[in-house]
Amino acid sequence: MAHVRKQIRDRMASTISTGATLVSSRVYTTRVYPLTDANLPAITVYTGSEVSSRLNMGLNDLNRSLTVDVDIYVRATSTFDDDVDAIAVQIEEAIAGDFTVNGLAKEAVLTGTEIQFSGDAEQPVGVAKLTYSVRYVTALNDVETAK
Repeated sequence: MAHVRKQIRDRMASTISTGATLVSSRVYTTRVYPLTDANLPAITVYTGSEVSSRLNMGLNDLNRSLTVDVDIYVRATSTFDDDVDAIAVQIEEAIAGDFTVNGLAKEAVLTGTEIQFSGDAEQPVGVAKLTYSVRYVTALNDVETAK
């Protein structure tokens, strides 16, 4: 098995891959992926920071709050804004349809969206970052099983 954090990341990527038909199968579970003109539009799903605290004194459970970022990359053309919004609709609706991440989390909530341009690809791209806060619980001594 794997850390629940990885299970959440993988499940969210799978859910997005199924729901975001505008990007075909170009959904990657890493923040570092070589972007070429041939693989745009694309989505990357990766975990950022996580904070945790004891759920209740006397119990050995951790309440965890994980940041999952979903980056949308599209060609920087005159339709960039419309393209990003169309893909964001598909992502947001897919995650909303599985907001417990297949039972791994208590909830996955969109907490912010940032849109900007980047020169990291062969040609300029527009990037939209959707940030999700995912709350989940594990035992102190079993981080591979969600509670």
